[in-house]
Amino acid sequence: MNEQSWKRKEYESWDEAFRGLLPQIRQQSVRVATYTQVLFVQACASSYGKNSAEWAERMKDEYADLAYKCGLYHQLGKALLAPEYQLWRRVASSEEKAIYQTYPSEGRLLVAKLQDKKMEGDKERPTQNIPWLMIREACEQHMERWNGTGYPKGLVGDEISPIAQIVGLAKELDHLVSETKSENPFDEAYVILLQKAGKEFSEELMEVLKASRGKCRGVYKQYIQYTKTLPKTIPLVDKRPERTMGLQYRPIGDAMYEAVPWFAGVLNEPEARESMEELEPMMIRTKMLHDIMFYFLYEAADAVLRMQNCQLQNNGILVPMAVGFYKGESRRGRFEQLLREQPIDSSKLMLTVPIQAVLAADKQETQNLIEYIESGIQLVLDSYHPDELSMEQIQEIGFAKVRIAPDLAQELKEETQNMLQSHGITCIHYGIAGTEVEEETLIQELLLGER
Repeated sequence: MNEQSWKRKEYESWDEAFRGLLPQIRQQSVRVATYTQVLFVQACASSYGKNSAEWAERMKDEYADLAYKCGLYHQLGKALLAPEYQLWRRVASSEEKAIYQTYPSEGRLLVAKLQDKKMEGDKERPTQNIPWLMIREACEQHMERWNGTGYPKGLVGDEISPIAQIVGLAKELDHLVSETKSENPFDEAYVILLQKAGKEFSEELMEVLKASRGKCRGVYKQYIQYTKTLPKTIPLVDKRPERTMGLQYRPIGDAMYEAVPWFAGVLNEPEARESMEELEPMMIRTKMLHDIMFYFLYEAADAVLRMQNCQLQNNGILVPMAVGFYKGESRRGRFEQLLREQPIDSSKLMLTVPIQAVLAADKQETQNLIEYIESGIQLVLDSYHPDELSMEQIQEIGFAKVRIAPDLAQELKEETQNMLQSHGITCIHYGIAGTEVEEETLIQELLLGER
């Protein structure tokens, strides 16, 4: 650490010290404060923390706002550490860990000085002020654990202040729900915490957690935008097992996936499925084509959002669209509505435009394609053959991604790919038939692959 870039400060106010924390720690402290208050209020309604007259005097509803402050300022000691030591790192040297683990003791001294302006040096003056004591104990003891495995002093059981135990539980809950790569992080965190009963946290405190589960879930949802993972999305399409159509997914290279539409409901053949090409004439005849295509787009967008929410590395999903989808009026408004309802990175949802649709497009339909691309909708020219569409036409419409017709001779395919790439156009491959999986399987495989 360059001493000229950071120097330990002497803070004169709570706000100044709080601003000395890194932004992510401030955000975490707000979340922990809210969990702390919920748990504290529930604890006050139970027998928790009342096994001595001293603790019983503190476990009262009148201190609910104070409990929030205990959670808010529990990490204040980190403001006395250089920024690179404020965040816990799993991979750290013994020296770095030792420096990091000084913050609870440093925090107690800091808040004691902010509370007691007559305090001299690092020696606290005796006090019976309950608010003062509760905040000091929350700062110093929130990393202590019931079984003595915590720090900085290795306190055991009831040696740890009730408010410090509550803050410690609140912090662990927030850590788990914020960091777990899962579609149900809150439920997984809850199960993990219950397994710590009688070990890191007392059995009695676990009963408090059980009783306040619903309200804690509400806190999680309240601050969900600050966490690093989100729960399973609520799909905007019906994906019941018995539904009559849906998508499967197959890899097409470079962390990209192709959605494969399927249709069920063949008379007397419940397991049989039909392709989009087979049913497109019927969809056009019944005027259902666009609604069904958007059904598939919503389902694919849901898969993109789930991967995005779980921080899974991917380059998007390609959705094959029927030739007739691009006939007639512009559907730009429906695209914009989809992206409002499914807040995804729009570059990760790609739509094919069959070359037949481009060749058959009239002037207005061609203009629609240009406007789609200009508005950020990712269109991929599909089954491209250099004899059917010139490079000038591709560039005029604005295609930046192309799939070369799979039936081209290998030599011509390589020449076409080189030509496209020389003009800055990305070539996307076809997936291998027979490798399709359901969305649920795809997400679970990706999660397992990143753990």
